[in-house]
This record gives sequence, structure tokens and C-alpha cells, in this order.
Amino acid sequence: VDEKGEIPSFVLLSSGREFAAEPMNHLQMYKDVARLFDAWDIDSNYREQETDGARDVSVEVLREKGLEAVLRVRGKIGVSSYEQIIRLEAQSSRVEVSMTVDWKEQHRLLKTAFPVCVYAEEGINEIQFGYVKRPTHRSRTYDRDRFEVCNHRYSALCDASHGAALLNDSKYGISMNGNRLELSLLKSACSPEMRADNRVHHFTYAFTAWEGSFADCDVVRQGYALNSAPDVVCGSKAKAAGGLFTADCANIVLETVKLAEDGSGDFIVRLYESKKAAGTAKVTMPLLEGRRAYLCDMLENREEEIPVQDGAVTLTFRAFEIKTLRIGR
Repeated sequence: VDEKGEIPSFVLLSSGREFAAEPMNHLQMYKDVARLFDAWDIDSNYREQETDGARDVSVEVLREKGLEAVLRVRGKIGVSSYEQIIRLEAQSSRVEVSMTVDWKEQHRLLKTAFPVCVYAEEGINEIQFGYVKRPTHRSRTYDRDRFEVCNHRYSALCDASHGAALLNDSKYGISMNGNRLELSLLKSACSPEMRADNRVHHFTYAFTAWEGSFADCDVVRQGYALNSAPDVVCGSKAKAAGGLFTADCANIVLETVKLAEDGSGDFIVRLYESKKAAGTAKVTMPLLEGRRAYLCDMLENREEEIPVQDGAVTLTFRAFEIKTLRIGR
């Protein structure tokens, strides 16, 4: 991390590969006056109207030993001020940026750019229970119209040998232009309310990279880890028994575990295939031995009983398929 709070180098120690093509975490602000729907639209000509970037930046080391390294970056952009906490945990390939912005702009768009050393004709944008691919080039009119697209927890650029992804916890607009991932952080519309977004904002985004194919990477779980930090509570001493449910296939995500809505005490488990790769997974439920398992619909109605052997069930998934289990007596 340099004196501007940007990341000029991101090297995976396992391979020695450099992933930063230019300084990453680069804040960019643009004039943003939409022709229609001021609070909703971003017009394609915003790129031609970049304004001054960050200034008066200071970087302070908060922690550099132990389980994590932490930096605090403070600066100004436009008439607004911001603070970033940049954190890297030991043994982790995910660098997190927690940002607080005292946003005072009008008709401005704030983005953060991550130019990476990955060539990809298409970017991968997560959607609920899967992803879609969209072009990173502007060759055709149809492609040019997709200068700003949506993503959920991550967007990735990758080839067959390596890749990189920009993760987020609440910022769902992104542009992918060549090798650049540019996450939209804030707008400042003046209609229908003059200063609707002029307040203090808190959000987190992160960058990660990997070697190997996208099918074998852990970016989906990295996105979940950023969004769903574990809750730590006081409890009684108990024998460690592992997870309530576990799946032995990395691309099968145990998305939800809940009690049935009918008050029966049955468990509802929703799983999905996250990488567009059909396969079979063994789902183990060690604490629920002696129970029966059923495939059910989204309304939790039982449709088909499936055999439970040694406290586990075996499920076959199509690409991006969602399955819902009901575990009962």
C-alpha cells in the first residue's frame, strides 16, 4: 500500500504472480448529471467528465504483527472526507477495505478502480444462486450499452489459469472495462430530493485473487465470508461435533438452514450449485441421526423422500440448480 492509500502491488506468495496492473483501490470521481431519473440512472458519458481525485491523503499503521495487518487511510475527495481501514489477515488472500465517507457532493459519482493483470473477454457477475457473464469490451452497440451492470457479492475476471475478484457487502453496481473492475460506491442525485445521500456512509469491499480455474477457486465462499461474519456469543462447554450440516463438494453451497414455517420442528435446508458445474454432493448431518429427509418445494411441501445412510444424503445437482431439503421425523 503506497502513500496514497492505493495498492500498487498484490502478489500471491504461493505463485509469485503479480495481480495489480496499475495501483488498485484508486478512487475516481465523475460529474454525474443523468438526463432522466437523476437518482437512478448513470449516463454513459460520465467517463468523459472525471473530476479531481483524492487529495490530502495520510496513511497510518495501526497493526503490523500477529493475526492481521491494519492500515488507516484518511483523505479528501471533492468537498467530502473519507477514512479507509485496510486489513489483511494472516494466511488470507483477501484484502479488505472498510470505508467511511462523509458525503457532501451534488451530482457526483464515486468509484474505486482495480486494474488487474488478467485478460478476459467476459467478466463474471454473481447473481442470486449463480452468476452471469457479461462482456468487458465495447465492440458492439449491445456491449456498449452495458457500461454499468449489477453484481451481488462478487465480480471476477479470469482465464483458465488464474483470476481476480472484487467483493462487496452492499455496493451492487460495477463497470468492467478491459482489465478494470470499477465498483460504484456513491451517487449524489439532486432529484427527487436535493440532498438525499448527503450523510455519513459505511461500507466494505475487498479484493482477492487465485491460481487455477474459476471452477476450483473459493471466490463464492470469500464473498459469503465478507458478508456473513460469524456471530460470537457466550455459551456452555460442549463436545465439538462439527457443523450441523456439511457438503463434501466445494461448489455446492449450503445457503440457508431454518426451522419449518409450520412449527413442526423440522429443519429446512436450501442448497445450490454455484459454479455452473453439475455434480454430486454428500450432505452430512451428524447431529440429526435418526431423522428422515425429503426433497420439498419452495413452500416447504414434501415431494419425495430420499434415503439417509449413516447420517448423510447424496444429492445430484444440475448446473446452478437449487434444492430444498426438509429434515424431520
